[in-house]
Amino acid sequence: MSILDNFPHTATATTRRRTTDTVGGSRDSFPTTVFSNRVCWRQPAGAKAIEEFAKVGIAVTDKVYFLTDPALNAKHVLTIDGDIYEVRSFSDPDAAAGLGTVYKVFCERTTTGSTP
Repeated sequence: MSILDNFPHTATATTRRRTTDTVGGSRDSFPTTVFSNRVCWRQPAGAKAIEEFAKVGIAVTDKVYFLTDPALNAKHVLTIDGDIYEVRSFSDPDAAAGLGTVYKVFCERTTTGSTP
């Protein structure tokens, strides 16, 4: 059995909606669910990826693999096993495992739900 047949996590993706109040502050809500309970595989991001994203001022902590293109970008937030991850990249096909093509996104784990 291949790992592709048994991804260990499930994710729910929502779309961020940012509003601005009368004094210029912003508030995020996540009213639109893109998908829920989609199987995935979350792993810590490697040092090379962390370094590459840091060069352009983006923090990443994890990468998440999906069996099909999740069509995610920086407007989305993932909830995986109760933890919240802000998406920091577009979904990208990855055939490096040699087992078939999966799609990955890089994320930053957050405890606040959303940052500017």
